[in-house]
Amino acid sequence: MRYQGIKVTLVTGFLGAGKTTLIRHLLEQAPPNERWAVLVNEFGDIGLDGAFYADSGVAIREVPGGCVCCVTSAAFQQGLNQLIRQYNPDRIIVEPSGLGHPKQIIAKLRGDSYHDVLWLTGVFCVLDARHLLDERYTRHAIFSDQITSADAVVFSHVDRYQQADIECLNAYFGENTLLSSSPALFMSDPMSLSVDALDIALVDFSDRPQSVDDHDHDHDHDHDHDHDHDHKVTQHNERRWHYQKQQDAMQVLGWRWPAEDYFVEERVVSWVRDMATWKEVYRIKGVFMVRLNEALFVNVARGEVTLTLAPWQQTSRIEVIGDRVGEWPDMARNHCSEATVPKRQS
Repeated sequence: MRYQGIKVTLVTGFLGAGKTTLIRHLLEQAPPNERWAVLVNEFGDIGLDGAFYADSGVAIREVPGGCVCCVTSAAFQQGLNQLIRQYNPDRIIVEPSGLGHPKQIIAKLRGDSYHDVLWLTGVFCVLDARHLLDERYTRHAIFSDQITSADAVVFSHVDRYQQADIECLNAYFGENTLLSSSPALFMSDPMSLSVDALDIALVDFSDRPQSVDDHDHDHDHDHDHDHDHDHKVTQHNERRWHYQKQQDAMQVLGWRWPAEDYFVEERVVSWVRDMATWKEVYRIKGVFMVRLNEALFVNVARGEVTLTLAPWQQTSRIEVIGDRVGEWPDMARNHCSEATVPKRQS
């Protein structure tokens, strides 16, 4: 069969799994004769994830805010259409929020609106196998749906797995399963995926070898759209603002400061490391201007903190995602509103 249209690669994964890391790895392998683009959907409202692709050299379109369970909304379609019209890429990589329902995204990409325009050639779920032993993750239906909706699972942070993680991984993707509906499994240290594998859904892998035992889960989970939502924005002034959003059992807090505000690097590092220890917090991402044209990029998952200094000329911002209950939101507000008073560059 001859395929036409723009190829689409969907990269899913729960909060902090490593989606951005994998996508950056794929972008480095993009063929020089092809135009690639990335569509990023975010749970939060401040448009933070695109900052982590700022130096990638490809077209980036962010779709922040809104109900992540309704990612197939007009905003998602508008962002996708803008990428298609403005850049006419050969391939679009879609990175939905870690709290996004994959089946709805898949249905949208394969729907009538994009018939003969887009080809969804592969759905990849990035999975940190350590999450399989952590009910904070496994209790969320989205976590399982991301795995069962995937053509392939790419394991992240493999160097940090303990024997218990390996045993749980093999049990989850283990015996008593149907090969025909099992995803391909990619495990390497460090995490990697060849661009040659991106069109996996266009190939018959009915007799493919698996890196660990095959598995099968029920692929017929339905999702109710009657979710509980709460969204509040506190406007400090025209340039500095804070917001809070809740959906189901999760909530996100976000802050943004103007580009001319500069932060004390040591102070930011101190309170980020503190927040990383809070068990209710799943994810922290941020970028803080610390001096002219340079920012501190903050990335926290599973309490593990990654800090990187890199060129940046835009606004400082941070988002923290955690459980809906607990005292952590008030503690986070104290950190971000008081402990990190920005300094104005002289």
